[in-house]
Amino acid sequence: MRLLHTADFHAGKTLRGFDRTPEIRSALLEMVDLCLSEKVDAVLIAGDLFDNANPTADAENALFEFFLTLKEKGIPSVSIAGNHDSARRLTSVSGLLGWVGAQLVSELNPKNLLEAVKNVVTRDGTSLKVAALPFLSERRLIKTAQLAEGDLGDWRLEYQFKLQAFINRLATGFDPLGVNVLMMHTTLEGAVNSGSESHFKFDIDNSYTVSSAMLPTTAQYVALGHIHKSQQVAEYPPAVYAGSPLQLDFGEAGDRKSVRLIDLEPGRPAQIHTLPLSSGKMLRSARVLLDDLDPQLEALRDFSGLLKVVVKVPPGAVVAGLKDRVMSILPNALSVELERLDGALLLEAASRQNLTPLELFSRYYTERRGELPDNVRDAFSEALLAVEEGELV
Repeated sequence: MRLLHTADFHAGKTLRGFDRTPEIRSALLEMVDLCLSEKVDAVLIAGDLFDNANPTADAENALFEFFLTLKEKGIPSVSIAGNHDSARRLTSVSGLLGWVGAQLVSELNPKNLLEAVKNVVTRDGTSLKVAALPFLSERRLIKTAQLAEGDLGDWRLEYQFKLQAFINRLATGFDPLGVNVLMMHTTLEGAVNSGSESHFKFDIDNSYTVSSAMLPTTAQYVALGHIHKSQQVAEYPPAVYAGSPLQLDFGEAGDRKSVRLIDLEPGRPAQIHTLPLSSGKMLRSARVLLDDLDPQLEALRDFSGLLKVVVKVPPGAVVAGLKDRVMSILPNALSVELERLDGALLLEAASRQNLTPLELFSRYYTERRGELPDNVRDAFSEALLAVEEGELV
């Protein structure tokens, strides 16, 4: 059996007001082509189908077109909700998606966890069991009062204890003579975040961390989502992040995007391959000096992707109209930042119009502390999702 593992589409993503949905659509259609050329039996999508709880119509259209095209080609899929997705919204369409062979697990039923173990029968009649575990936060597993009153270490252990119980229960739905996969949207210990943290080190306790010791040995493969950098984190069973299909943020500039192709047979180790993706614009952060600015900008003119330009300025330099000066040479510059030669960020010169709450928070954080770390971004996104769903007031 051959599977294609992907994750973190973030359909509806905007970057500094620039809509990435057309690029995401292209990446999804490229995946369909790979499924056909590589004779894939099923697709696994490990969460964050959308970028926010209320995706645009274009974002929904791109995703549903992907599922419909897979249906036309006779390729089933299993998906889970991520921390950026609205579990309730996805639940509302899960029945319809099931009609086109797209099985979706956005919420767990505590009374019957085995409903989340999906059975996929491929075209040659081979059966696959996918234990689908969507993103679960402390809010959903631990009472708010406990979070407020308990010690960090105590409620982290309680979170992991309850999550372990879910994993163990789901693993009882595996077929001992078949092909078995666990799919999760979480942070596994040892995972390396995307380049967003390479410019600024900020350590924060990540209460969502899962130990590889919690993974069932009866799973032949663990398909992970949540971290945008493609990587294998554990060996037995092999636990792999497929990564995002596009460079979604400037912190991911330089990342080579891909999907994972997995060959599985009952009772045999998984054979894992990496297939590169070519869709989407490349991102680049460029630092230039105010002195001799124009020649440095001209050297970037041939770059066809999206740019963040950081202009290093000496104290007392005149910066009025600098953004327009940069944009006149580099219309693909989404962001123009000014930074003193001593490294202090002066201001963000790009327009704030049409920015999402997450982008506004990212800009606010960057102006004061540096590049926004992935784990802080995730915490803000989860809080925003909870507000949008009415869980926090």
